[in-house]
Amino acid sequence: MKKILLLGLLMVIQSVSAQIISYDSSFALNGKYLIPTASSSSNTQIIQNTDGSIYFTYLKDNISGNPETALSKLTPSGIVDLSFGNNGETIIPYNSYDTQLKKHTDGKLFIVCLYDDGTAVAKILPNGQLDPSFGTNGISTIPYIGSDSNTLGYGLYLQNNKPIVYGAAFNNFGSLLGYSLVYRLNENGTIDNTFGNNGAIQTAGANVFLDNQSNIISLISGQSNPTGAIEKYNSNGQPFTSFGNNGVLAFPSSPGLINAAFMDSSNNIICSNIDNEIFRINSNGVYDSSFIFDINAFPFTSTEGANLSLPITEKNGNYYISGITGSMMEKFFISKLTSTGNIDPVFNYYSETTNGLFFIGDMIINDTNIFAVRGNSIMKFLLNNSLATANTAKDTSAFSFENPVKKNLVYSSKEKVLKIEIYSVDGRLIKTIKESNSTVSDLSKGVYVAKISFENGKIISRKLIKD
Repeated sequence: MKKILLLGLLMVIQSVSAQIISYDSSFALNGKYLIPTASSSSNTQIIQNTDGSIYFTYLKDNISGNPETALSKLTPSGIVDLSFGNNGETIIPYNSYDTQLKKHTDGKLFIVCLYDDGTAVAKILPNGQLDPSFGTNGISTIPYIGSDSNTLGYGLYLQNNKPIVYGAAFNNFGSLLGYSLVYRLNENGTIDNTFGNNGAIQTAGANVFLDNQSNIISLISGQSNPTGAIEKYNSNGQPFTSFGNNGVLAFPSSPGLINAAFMDSSNNIICSNIDNEIFRINSNGVYDSSFIFDINAFPFTSTEGANLSLPITEKNGNYYISGITGSMMEKFFISKLTSTGNIDPVFNYYSETTNGLFFIGDMIINDTNIFAVRGNSIMKFLLNNSLATANTAKDTSAFSFENPVKKNLVYSSKEKVLKIEIYSVDGRLIKTIKESNSTVSDLSKGVYVAKISFENGKIISRKLIKD
């Protein structure tokens, strides 16, 4: 095979920009849509349509001083679609600081809102009007379930045409009862009494999931089981007796106090706890020893400290996480983990210093862009996928090496090279070299990522082909 000199084959990937290269200036105002009437306590959820438009929820301030939940829609260019709902929005008359938003395959939308005495579920038609066939004027209420003491522990899934709604149970005095209730609603918004025990599942888990087979999975972190456990129910809410001990599988050790948990497309559960540890539980309920996250990797721990955000988002088997760092927690960051828990050496992380202490909320990951919510803003970032597409860009570091390589990696650089780390495409560190003409004959044939660190602090990445 003929060798070519690889000079600037890939875009320079610096330590603070990674694959996020900029805001998308074609979206809203310089890549950011600021929700003009959102309450300062609003927690926005977003969903994208196939045409690129965005549905989003927020808590809307009004002159009465009693904010209400709103659903709105942006065009692909980040402009409010005034044909949706009433001049671009639909109001659900509940003062809910947080919501859950799901879109059915038929285009209808479901929103879960919290209110003082329980949880409300609204069903909205694709044109933004409340569906009169559901509940009362498009809204069904479930009393005495809501968020837990950490404002978590509730959610919404769609099981075919029926909503699955869960939340922390409380009494008529507002005191939490120490367990969660899971309900299934009929298509008309009434409680489905064929589900669970007279319409509900009672579980000690605060995180509930719907797997690919429509089974109900409950993740218990301490509480009634000191080491934590998984409870599994079939699609009708009955214990999955072949799983663990009559549907309950206890963990050998405690997962810690879980901040966030997410079920991926393979029914694995990805968790982060208050110690900024991230781990994975396989679909069989066993801790996944092949998933190893290094909590000492910047920016997750540093002299300034760091805190992870709650959302974890999956794309093509990788996990996107975010958080805040800095002496005053004034920086937010977005990072990508490979399927084995390593920080992706090409994406690395993106960080930005901003005003205000706001975590990244909901995220949508696409092949060429990322949407992220922060405070009252919906942001759109552009991605550079040069590793996958082999686009050519200028390289200001004047670093080059022969590619493909057979025995020795011979490079040329105008800047002093500190080290070259060679990673597999799934993010595992395979080898580290320092000098030009170092042997790489021990590498198997294939494609790798070479991460080059210079003594001046610059970091770039290159695709390396081993012949």
